[in-house]
Amino acid sequence: MKLIDRPKYGPLFRFGDYHVYKALSVLSDGRRKGRKQVADRIGVGEGSMRTILDHLREEGLVDIKQTGIKISKKGQEFIGQFPLQVYVLDAPDITLGQCSVAVQVKGAASRIGSGMEQRDQAIKAGADGATTIVVKGEKLTVPVDYDLDTDRPEIAGAIRRLFDLTDGDVIIIGTSADLQQAEEGALAAALALL
Repeated sequence: MKLIDRPKYGPLFRFGDYHVYKALSVLSDGRRKGRKQVADRIGVGEGSMRTILDHLREEGLVDIKQTGIKISKKGQEFIGQFPLQVYVLDAPDITLGQCSVAVQVKGAASRIGSGMEQRDQAIKAGADGATTIVVKGEKLTVPVDYDLDTDRPEIAGAIRRLFDLTDGDVIIIGTSADLQQAEEGALAAALALL
């Protein structure tokens, strides 16, 4: 799912769908916030933040006043449509980086091949890598046939405690030395599945 299109003319944006999603997520508590405060939270400059907010305002997803930025009712409904859950995860056994962020994508198992596509998306977004886990029946598997329940029951248990899993769900664990980069990688890979 593309949240923002590339510009037809001029320089490319220095942000991606992750930053647009994260901006809405940061604003989803309903409180007014300043542009700089939101920019700092999502890791973009104020110029990029201005462009993101202009786009969100054009779509009717945020309300911008002199007192700050607030998500609109339409924005709340829009962000509520995303079948994503995000958690920080301690999984050094199956991931590369020091920091790991896990994202659940409901019902996306049919769109998973080898898991390399998600890894590549995460790396493009700045993470060190990503591990994809698919829920097949009662089992957690890493494509193509690595059984997480049998081979790493402690990791499988940690994932089950974090998420309400159903058959066909996908968990993408983004990893990096930096927590924000791990989250950006995991969410970029997850958003590409939608």
